Amino acid sequence: MRILFFFSITFLTGSWSIVNGQYYDQTIGFRAGTSFEASYKRFIFYTPDIQQALEVLAGFQLDENVPMVAYDIPENNGFVLEGLWLCHLDIGFDTNFSGFAGGGAYFGGYVESGKSEIFFGGGLTLLVGMEYSFTHVPISVSIDWKPLIGYPRLSLARGALTLRYILPTPWQ
Repeated sequence: MRILFFFSITFLTGSWSIVNGQYYDQTIGFRAGTSFEASYKRFIFYTPDIQQALEVLAGFQLDENVPMVAYDIPENNGFVLEGLWLCHLDIGFDTNFSGFAGGGAYFGGYVESGKSEIFFGGGLTLLVGMEYSFTHVPISVSIDWKPLIGYPRLSLARGALTLRYILPTPWQ
């Protein structure tokens, strides 16, 4: 009886709509910083407290032109495809902030400045950041730091701001 009363009060007061912006199933958006990529994120596990998501990114990776090793001296801009596994953890008390960390792999086709040949490369990437989901608007904003380890990239100076639209799901 208490559970029925709780859900009745929740629906009648309209506080159920507040939850829509905090918890979501999937998003689509754009990541801009040291790379410009389209982003699609889907949560796959909601329990326990650490939520897990898969993210796929596709777009252009820009060379920051910081020579770290011998093969990274030329400017190598390229088109990349990335796959990431992320773990989200709520940070605050009803603040809509969550922190996330994860890792994955990337693969891309690169062109060295002044040349026309395409060469392929790839590697591993790590990701650490924070995300904010708006309560009454289906938008989330995140900022992250994403170092890359691979060929032709070995870089710690990578980060971006991501703006995503929260896609409606049947349970919202």
